[in-house]
Amino acid sequence: MSEYTASSEVSFWKANNFMIITVEEITDRELWNGFLTSQPQGHLLQSYEWGELSKYLGGRIYRLGAMENGRMVGAMSLSVSPVPLPVSIPGLRFNWLYCSRGPTVEQPDSPALAILIEYAHKVAKREHAVVLRVEPNIADDDPKLDDWIAAYSALGFQSNPIAIHARRSWVLDIRPNAEQLLANFKMTWRQNVRIAERKGVIVREVENDVDFDAYYDLLKITSERDDFFIHDKDYHKEILRQFASKGDAVLYLAEYEGEALAAKMLIRFGDWCWDMFGASSNNKRNLKATYLLQYRCFQWAKAKGCSYFDFRAIPEVLEPGKRCGGYMSTKRALVVSHACTCPRRIISTVHSFTAPGVNSLRCAAHAVMLNVRRSNWNGRQEVRAMRRGR
Repeated sequence: MSEYTASSEVSFWKANNFMIITVEEITDRELWNGFLTSQPQGHLLQSYEWGELSKYLGGRIYRLGAMENGRMVGAMSLSVSPVPLPVSIPGLRFNWLYCSRGPTVEQPDSPALAILIEYAHKVAKREHAVVLRVEPNIADDDPKLDDWIAAYSALGFQSNPIAIHARRSWVLDIRPNAEQLLANFKMTWRQNVRIAERKGVIVREVENDVDFDAYYDLLKITSERDDFFIHDKDYHKEILRQFASKGDAVLYLAEYEGEALAAKMLIRFGDWCWDMFGASSNNKRNLKATYLLQYRCFQWAKAKGCSYFDFRAIPEVLEPGKRCGGYMSTKRALVVSHACTCPRRIISTVHSFTAPGVNSLRCAAHAVMLNVRRSNWNGRQEVRAMRRGR
């Protein structure tokens, strides 16, 4: 049985029948994930496990489910975070609410969308939140894109060009059989896979703490080389624990004569597989271990029944001829080698003030939050530029 704390209900007419939708906080993992994986817009970042990871990092979350006659018709996982004010003011505390790749409802005109947003504003009031930001998992080639945008606009949302999670990723269709999948890559990529096999590179699953340490050491090397942030080792262990317990995650090492050369963590949710984290050594790169490792990742995803392989974040604007650095170069070289790879971009972040036109101080706090995030982004870009100039 599901456990709920009943929160809100709205009545409406549907097909000449009087229906009631309730918004409830969901604690049933199977119910939550079952709904998300049944929907085209369902996403890993809305999964029950991802909410647990947010709580592991010290955050607070709300899993709001829209229920119609016992059937789930909408889901919205919200995280609560403090607004990063430049100075601490005693007695003054503001938060903001964020819904990553959600909410998820069946259609743009579903009454569940408005009801979920209405209840989210009640959460905002309870949490002293100044703004609600959502990044729906709606691709910019969705045939109902205009309807989705109109639905959010009608609810008072405004477009925001600054995304929390990158909007663009590369996606590979892995529905072809294994032989055809490999054949669709360019000859050089196929040759590199065979070179790694011929030279004795072995790909295997991580089995113990020593293996996990090897993975994280590679991740630290890659982070330093390519200038990106990584969470601590315990967080990566928690990610694997959350998803691997039901066979929905795997961590691979590519080795040569016992030396770890590359690693990958994959997560499956529904019929999608995400290339979560990748790392490689600075040594023996001539053995092409990353190519064989990536091909094994495709095989794992296919064995799990996945249709699509998401390589995750890439730059918002792909400028022709512009060189990409480090891990991004490897990712780009891989995906552009395949005939069935396509870029996927999510619609812009949208946000709404929780008390529009009422509290100018709250609006000012929200502006500070956006400026801090923009400043942090610019600062990271400057650091990367300085490192490249060393």
